[in-house]
Amino acid sequence: MIKILVATDLSERSAHAVQRAVQLIRRQGGGEWSLLHVIDDDAPAAHVQRQVQQAESLLQSQAERLGEQAGSVPRVIVATGEAATLIVEGARGMGADLLVVGAHRKSALRDFFVGTTLERVVRSSHLPVLRVNGPVTHEYRQALVAMDLSRTSQQALKRARDLGLTSLDKLSVASAVEPVAAGVVMEAGISAEVLENQRELLRQQLVERLDALGATLSHERLLVQVGSPEGVVGEALSQSGADLLVLGTHAREGVSRFFLGSVASRLLGTLDCDALIVPPAG
Repeated sequence: MIKILVATDLSERSAHAVQRAVQLIRRQGGGEWSLLHVIDDDAPAAHVQRQVQQAESLLQSQAERLGEQAGSVPRVIVATGEAATLIVEGARGMGADLLVVGAHRKSALRDFFVGTTLERVVRSSHLPVLRVNGPVTHEYRQALVAMDLSRTSQQALKRARDLGLTSLDKLSVASAVEPVAAGVVMEAGISAEVLENQRELLRQQLVERLDALGATLSHERLLVQVGSPEGVVGEALSQSGADLLVLGTHAREGVSRFFLGSVASRLLGTLDCDALIVPPAG
């Protein structure tokens, strides 16, 4: 059974994350899960203490109801301090397999998927992070893996399967031949045919790696195009109807070079689907 930590700011967005965790725990017949709420301690001690008491009271009142839905009652944790540090400590403390969060906007976790907080949590905990973007109406029906030729992309696909978030018959793959490289090719006077050959080579290499993982995909389920990663992934999401995006990361580079820095932020900030961000194992 997987162990789940849900980071919540008590907002409606976090409620979506809690409900996704309920669905995951219920599907495996119960299991260990926790709700973690972090309160910024940069305020008078009396004010912080009141916030702690209010949050504990609210979450404890919800825990029994959630337990009835999920098949096991979640542990409630309310902590004060720096969000990323406490999330990592909480995950390690319970031996969590998955961190589930909502698409936070107005909280101590508001920058969770923009910049250093995401990188710190993923790098420090080596914990897959599931960002839940909307109401939970059903289990994930189709996953899209954003894949390059790195080992981390293959690990992300495998982890998504191990966590029960997708299966080989319910996934598609998207990969991009960077347009910057395409511009260099064209300026050098090399024909577009060379660029097309690069695209076909990438496709064949991906097919070989997928075959090694036991994933034989039809042509329609493997999209390899020239363009920006966000453009290619956006089109693939539309074509496949996927409701979960899977991204692999490098421990020392933050998000995989397939999605360098701001590209990952744009993907996670503009796409409506849920996203699983998977770092390499520690």
